[in-house]
Amino acid sequence: MNSKTTTPAPSSYAADGIAAGTRVHPYPTAPAMDTAALAEIIRVQATTWAPREFGITVSGPEGFAAAPTGAVSQLFGVLTEQVHIWGVSVGGDAEPWGIAHLLSGHADALWAVQGRGDAHLLGALYSLIAARAHLHEGYEGALALDPFADDRRPLDEMALIETIRVQLATCAPVTFALAGQIPERWEMRDAADLSDLLGTVLDAAEAAHGDRTDADSVRGMAHLANARAHGLRAAYGHGDAYLVGALNSLILAAASL
Repeated sequence: MNSKTTTPAPSSYAADGIAAGTRVHPYPTAPAMDTAALAEIIRVQATTWAPREFGITVSGPEGFAAAPTGAVSQLFGVLTEQVHIWGVSVGGDAEPWGIAHLLSGHADALWAVQGRGDAHLLGALYSLIAARAHLHEGYEGALALDPFADDRRPLDEMALIETIRVQLATCAPVTFALAGQIPERWEMRDAADLSDLLGTVLDAAEAAHGDRTDADSVRGMAHLANARAHGLRAAYGHGDAYLVGALNSLILAAASL
């Protein structure tokens, strides 16, 4: 009997990560951009550092799904109280900046509870990202208190790009081994600019971590590849929800790597 030999297609972190998108992203198809989705990303971001840093318990997905804005507000209240009571072991201006971002995030969460719109949840997520950088990583660079261009709170492409930029600015040089400069605030004009940056970040991380076979490194690179895939979809006009997906994947990638 004749047998046919097939050669497997070459594999890469990017291909594997994109193929695994339904397993590593909390949504089985396209990412969502609504109250529940933003609250869940906030929950995930908090679980990557707050329990270890402050010994607090972050509610599971069910609790956040039942009352998204209320759960986010409660989380910020607990975090802010813990920092005020116990302080943190970081030097310089990292602690006061971290507290400022927690207070700003708590204010946004309270506005979201009052029905002022999902943009306040994005503001809260941005503040949590900045607070983690200051309080957990000791980041001392000053970051603006919100991702918006003015006093309005639009949940739009520019606000999402700025949130992603801050996530990258506070983790990419060390965690993703990026040697180049992260663009300044508002320097990236659209999702295409962000997509190019995500491609550069993925290349740098693969060069640094590509030979590692431990579960955390493989998982982190898969998440990073997913962020790149989401960024490409956003750049080609498939919607701002893909920027939300890219942000979620970057948070998970940073936690793993």
